[in-house]
Amino acid sequence: MLSTYDDLLVHQTPAPVLHLANGDPAFYERYYLTAFAPDASGHLGFGLSIYPNTGIIDASLSVSRDGVQESVFASGRLPTDRTQAKVGPLRVEVLEPLRRIRVVAEMTDGLAADVTFVAEGSPMEEQRLIRNRGTAVASDRTRFVQFGSCTGSVLTPVGTMSIDGWHGVRDRSWGVRRQATAEDVASAEVRPIYAVWSVLHFPDDFLQVTLHEAPDGVGHVRMAMQTPRVSPSEVVPNVPLRRTDDLRVAITYQPGTRRPASAQLKVGPRGPLEFDIAVTPLQVFQMKGLGYYHPERGHGRDHHGESVSRESWRIDDLDPLAKENVHAQQLCIVRRSDGVDGIGIFEHIAMGPHQPSGLPKGLAAPQ
Repeated sequence: MLSTYDDLLVHQTPAPVLHLANGDPAFYERYYLTAFAPDASGHLGFGLSIYPNTGIIDASLSVSRDGVQESVFASGRLPTDRTQAKVGPLRVEVLEPLRRIRVVAEMTDGLAADVTFVAEGSPMEEQRLIRNRGTAVASDRTRFVQFGSCTGSVLTPVGTMSIDGWHGVRDRSWGVRRQATAEDVASAEVRPIYAVWSVLHFPDDFLQVTLHEAPDGVGHVRMAMQTPRVSPSEVVPNVPLRRTDDLRVAITYQPGTRRPASAQLKVGPRGPLEFDIAVTPLQVFQMKGLGYYHPERGHGRDHHGESVSRESWRIDDLDPLAKENVHAQQLCIVRRSDGVDGIGIFEHIAMGPHQPSGLPKGLAAPQ
């Protein structure tokens, strides 16, 4: 099947662009954006994914403020025109590649948004994540992360929030991913995963941390990357990064949960980075608001045509050890060991055992 992309010099196989070289039904591509207020008063997330081998597109937008989280979800059949990243009331527009994107949520039961991200740091390519479950591929994906700022507004049932001046982080990923998808949600077993993803804004630079470990603590990925804050006109790909794979994360959990009460990041000394970071969480953003482990809106689920739904909840009313609630982001303030303060996101998921943390099988809290 041909598309307009076949008139461009972009082919990587003998087949037309719409024909993937990888036939795995878990193959996906994804846009992701998070934005948060400098005073930590609000937190927004957006994601849109396509699954070319199953013909599905889905998206979600979620906003957390004053302990209440509002979400809208959409799913439908994947169009052949990949320039239209839209499903239901949700869409993403690439205004200027690697520099500006726009996220729109048309009004749905009192929730709407129009947010533009402007890059203030060059894109940072993460170490490729390859993780297996026995003989099956759980993850094999590439992702780049980019820091910046946001403008726009969000309308919720309790009023309008200006997004102007909010900090932003976006990423773009593609490959094979089964973690947190509808396939994972449908499984009765708790499939082990221990991961940290932290994106931190400092006055003059940005830091991104990724860690995936097996139950015995052996790392699938350990990476910390730092890039300077620049003007949008200076943003270009493949800028040399300060980075290291010498990374340790120590988490103190809230009693009776798998949710961090505090964390310490030890970066280096191997490589060009060497410092510690103290992480103090302030508020929670449930990742099920973007479909992760959601019992009905899990990523890639076939809703047999267009489907749109709205949800809201008080975060304090949720069971933090329920499967759909274990995966969360926390808006946090941080202090680097050189005394510089920052703000950002600390995302963590811990399912199943993790020997270094004292986490048992299943979803029980550490003893």
